Amino acid sequence: QKKFAGLCKDRGVVVRRVCDLDELSDMEDLKAACAGAVCVVMCSTCGHGDFPQNAGLFWSSLSAQNLASKELSDLRFCVFGMGDRSYADSFCEAAKKIEERMLELGAERLLEMGIGDDRDEEKWETGFLKWLPKLWLTLKAPEPEDDGRPKDPLFEVKYHDMAAVHTSPIVPPGAQLLSVVENKRMTPAGYERDIRHVALSKDGVDFPFDLGDAVAIYPENLPQDVDEALQFLSLDGNRVISVKCSENVSERHRRAFDRRVTVRQVLTNMLDLFGRPSRSFCADLARFANNAEAKALRKLSRSVGPDEFPHQDEWVALSEQCPTYFDLMKKFSSAKMPLEQLLSVLPLIKPRIYSIASDARYSPKAVEFTIVINQWKAKATGELKTGTCTKFIQQMPLDKQVACAVVCGTFQFPEKDTTPMVMVGLGTGIAPIRSFMQDKLYKKKNGIPTGPMVVFYGCRHEQEELLYKDEWKMFEQEGVLTKLVGAFQFDKPHYPPKQIFVSDKMAEQPELISDNLLEKGGYFFMCGPAVATPSVQKALKAALVQRGGQGAPKTGPESDKWFKDFVAAGRYSEESY
Repeated sequence: QKKFAGLCKDRGVVVRRVCDLDELSDMEDLKAACAGAVCVVMCSTCGHGDFPQNAGLFWSSLSAQNLASKELSDLRFCVFGMGDRSYADSFCEAAKKIEERMLELGAERLLEMGIGDDRDEEKWETGFLKWLPKLWLTLKAPEPEDDGRPKDPLFEVKYHDMAAVHTSPIVPPGAQLLSVVENKRMTPAGYERDIRHVALSKDGVDFPFDLGDAVAIYPENLPQDVDEALQFLSLDGNRVISVKCSENVSERHRRAFDRRVTVRQVLTNMLDLFGRPSRSFCADLARFANNAEAKALRKLSRSVGPDEFPHQDEWVALSEQCPTYFDLMKKFSSAKMPLEQLLSVLPLIKPRIYSIASDARYSPKAVEFTIVINQWKAKATGELKTGTCTKFIQQMPLDKQVACAVVCGTFQFPEKDTTPMVMVGLGTGIAPIRSFMQDKLYKKKNGIPTGPMVVFYGCRHEQEELLYKDEWKMFEQEGVLTKLVGAFQFDKPHYPPKQIFVSDKMAEQPELISDNLLEKGGYFFMCGPAVATPSVQKALKAALVQRGGQGAPKTGPESDKWFKDFVAAGRYSEESY
């Protein structure tokens, strides 16, 4: 939001208002805000066509059936959608729905929708930078006058040197603080993957959630990393500041600075110093560098032209080292931004969304998660890197307070508890399935009949990564788990050379699928990496053809139609990442 507002300002385009979509959930507010202006909607898509947390109310209002057919006839608009192309059936679906509905309500579209793909080199920014020139042309915006000097900051920072350091925690809008009561590594020490069971206490906190929901966890930058950044930037972390925000900043910024905070809090809770930078950050950094480093930074920020070879793109080579914002600041050390510019240029630390691995009634005192620590080796250097959020989670001590917000789930459950559920859990995708099992066990213990529960569990190695082993045995003994089928990708004797996937196990036991879905009207749940979705869906359809029986599809095309109807009936749910 603030980046786009800044680009508009550079071209003399007046930005009347910047806000989350939910802040315009009343149609009268939307019309008033856009009167005589152009409405630019930017919206991401979560999962399979779902709206992000800050756009659900807006869509509910926009999609209301009682709106007049020309409700938005005076509104001019354009849309930029963000998504992940691995979700082929619902790529940028939320943005597409908004555009289609606004057209239905009589709004005038000024420009074809822009598309940002999380799988591109620069993630959504790749598509954004391609779409922007078309937008400027549509708006007849003049070329920016750029003398290379720092732009006006979006924040005004005032230091209070005599103030006592007594500040309250920074909590994002809609979030609450929960205390860590368990942070246990479940895989063996020394094993290549660190997978953890995390429990956060709900004691004294009103934190309701439903079966299938997820939680947005707001990570913090680690103290040792913040100390290094403070020293590099010549900032005193204990200094108390008040921050005045311009109009074109997010609600999260405004809420954080509605009271005094410390410099350390800003670097710990807000600035994504250790996140992955975009190419455009180099252009921002160049404004604060000496001549030699500014020239190098501007070169990094420039995309290669159509007549140049990709290997001539120095940014691509640098990005293979997986640098952070702070790494680039250290590399070009003459470019030291003051705090108000850091706030203007750097993005906020993003929350990460994790499926809830517990049932609220079965485990009422805590909300639990199954989290793999995201680590990889940089292509260029081989250096081990760790993601911002899981780096925070990996080192969270007990009693640490963590900012969290509930995110409504997208699973669709059967009305009757006796309806069969066939589930696929891949890796930490087993988390929501564990909560489903706890839900059924709670009900069974309270005299409510439950139906068959079949789990196909895929992971790399049985000994190291079959999580919650004792619990699966307990669920089976209690009569709520019908069968657990494991697919262990790299275990002997099949490996090497053959790898075993969940789809292979589904093919071996098609009756577990066909009998429960066709004969008994069951539901199917897929939880795990999006890259596995096509093979799981293919195996699901193949199992029905292979098993046969009354009502079963007999050919590939018939199974495709069956699956389409199955999804439309709400009997197929997927949570992938």
